[in-house]
Amino acid sequence: MKRKDRNKILLSKLKDLSSDLVTDPDKLKAFADRWRGGFRQYSFYNLLLIAVQRNEATLCAGFKQWNKHNRCVNKGEEALWILAPGFVSSKKNNGNGDGEEEEETKTVKYFFSVPVFDISQTSGQDLLIGNREVKGNGDISLDDVSAMFDYPLKVSESLADGSTDGKMIRVSKRISQAQMVAAYFHELAHILLDHAKDKGKGISRQVVELEAEATSYLVCSCLGIDNEGAKSYIGSWKGTAEKIDKSALKILGTAEKILRKVKPEFFNQVPVMAC
Repeated sequence: MKRKDRNKILLSKLKDLSSDLVTDPDKLKAFADRWRGGFRQYSFYNLLLIAVQRNEATLCAGFKQWNKHNRCVNKGEEALWILAPGFVSSKKNNGNGDGEEEEETKTVKYFFSVPVFDISQTSGQDLLIGNREVKGNGDISLDDVSAMFDYPLKVSESLADGSTDGKMIRVSKRISQAQMVAAYFHELAHILLDHAKDKGKGISRQVVELEAEATSYLVCSCLGIDNEGAKSYIGSWKGTAEKIDKSALKILGTAEKILRKVKPEFFNQVPVMAC
């Protein structure tokens, strides 16, 4: 396939992505709620408390929350203790005495200890969290993909689907193999786009996430994986068609670099509709 034809395919898919970005606040909130699955984002202080008690902890929740996810705390496990705020409500009349409604405010007055448990302390069903809007199995496995690149892969448990420090790629264990593959390509794109090196050099987190997710979307689409969640993920980072257009050359170039390894036949004489 000629370079011009390949670019047409990738550019068409990129335009499809940019034209269907989800920006509706209610839909984005629903997406975020599905992603978290009811798990809370702990404060930095509580993360430190957890790390001191169990350094290898990755995903923590209370006893009842684990039960909601059909997981049970293992017998004999010791709880990890964090601090939760205690609020006191008060009402303030903003009116002029003509019967206007009072405004209720909540103020933190104290903190109390709350027990949580890491996922490694529980047993049960695998978690349905993260970007679950990834459909299709594709034609390549996570092990096959990771073997093609020089970055160690670690599969663990986390609220995020993946992460990277620029040297290693971490992908969270999910029921969907396609979800894990999509997460891998997202983190790989961060590395190839030098995002770790660009920290503090003027590139915003919004642009960083847009470029990585758009790259993953293009690669996945050429492997038979439909990542509908990318449209909401990019939207949640205030991504727009204009912003995608500004980064288009970087996105297309990085997607091609990945595809040259994972799908070399895309660069041979094959029918245009193969991707």
